[in-house]
This record gives sequence, structure tokens and C-alpha cells, in this order.
Amino acid sequence: MTNRERAVDYLNTRERLYVIDAFGGADPKYRLKVRVITSRAYHALFMHNMLIRPTEDELMDFGDPDFTILNAGEFPANRYTEGMTSSTSVSLSFAQREMVILGTQYAGEMKKGLFTLFNYLMPKQGVLSMHASANEGKDGDVR
Repeated sequence: MTNRERAVDYLNTRERLYVIDAFGGADPKYRLKVRVITSRAYHALFMHNMLIRPTEDELMDFGDPDFTILNAGEFPANRYTEGMTSSTSVSLSFAQREMVILGTQYAGEMKKGLFTLFNYLMPKQGVLSMHASANEGKDGDVR
């Protein structure tokens, strides 16, 4: 990916990084292990809220992630690099199972990237991916 090295270099200069290991997808049969690496606490908190948090045992056995998000959104993409037309770049590689974010601090890019990944992978397994949720009330009712 064009901007991967730029993102890694930027993240390596940060005094503190936030790393979230969690699951994307509710069904254990189809869920993916996702690792988010970011320099912004609120990006980590956003994904901590968005993804399914592993139990302590699951975290101990987490191993290598199925998909990694490198969020260096504070640092701009080099718009003079071939193929770049602005200082914002959100790149997704299905082959590398990686997403690289530069030049935008919009946390929703990470969520959108995972939706894109699931919309690509799940039909290949005969599964319709959906962006949906339901809330359960105190009495077990669904709203």
C-alpha cells in the first residue's frame, strides 16, 4: 500500500500508542480478530465500543489478527506521491488484510473499513453481512 510506510513511520514517532484487540462480527463462526493501532485515545475508545471485546481467555489466545487497522490520521498523506490527489488517504488491502488511514481524524473510517471487509468476505462464505443492531430491554423485549 502506498501510504503504509508513511503511517508506520509516523506511529513509530509517537510517545504513546493505543492498541485494541477485539472481534468483528457477533457469530464466533464468522467473526474476525481485529487489531487497531492508533495514536489517538478517542479512536481506540471508539473501536473498543464498536467491536466485541474478548474475554480474558480469548485475549490470551488471540494470536495474530485477521485484520489490522493502522490509524495515523493525524499525519497527512503525501499528495505528491503517485496516485495521491489529496492529503487524505484511506487504503484497504484485502490481500494484506490491512487498512491504513492518513490525513483524517474521522473515527468512522475504521468502522466503514470493517463493513467493507465483511461485505466482501462474508458472501464468499455464503453469508449475507448486515449493518444492523437491536437493543434488548429489561424484560427481554427487543426494540
